[in-house]
Amino acid sequence: METKEFEQFVASQQQEQRETEIDRAQERDEWLNELQSLYDRIIGFLRPYIDAGSISYSFADIELTEAEIGAYVAKRMDIRIGKQQVSLVPVGTLLIGCKGRVDAQGSAGSAQILLVNERARSAADLIKVRVSLGSKGQLPPSPPEKIVSAR
Repeated sequence: METKEFEQFVASQQQEQRETEIDRAQERDEWLNELQSLYDRIIGFLRPYIDAGSISYSFADIELTEAEIGAYVAKRMDIRIGKQQVSLVPVGTLLIGCKGRVDAQGSAGSAQILLVNERARSAADLIKVRVSLGSKGQLPPSPPEKIVSAR
């Protein structure tokens, strides 16, 4: 490879890295906006109880770290109903099959809230498969099949 070609290669890799960083920042920001929308909806559902003073809520900043996004601050929502408390803890956005996850944790147990595309009609709609071709434009070899014999 000539020096000029190598310089072009290095420049293209730096540009690709900058584009990836911008996309990841946008994904993080979209996730944080969707998280706030979730909290707003929950507050809307609980509004009569909040107004009556039987339910209260608060927010706390937590730090999340995701491999390709890095560290960032998100909000945890704590909902208090009498002596019981339920915490809505954001897990992250770079997850398989969804755009984000929040864990609802309380004394009765925990549940997962997933942010999915509203147009999804089945689990298959949530998963995107990307195939990377090798340097020669061929698919990587498949692993050998295991043969299980019944006895």
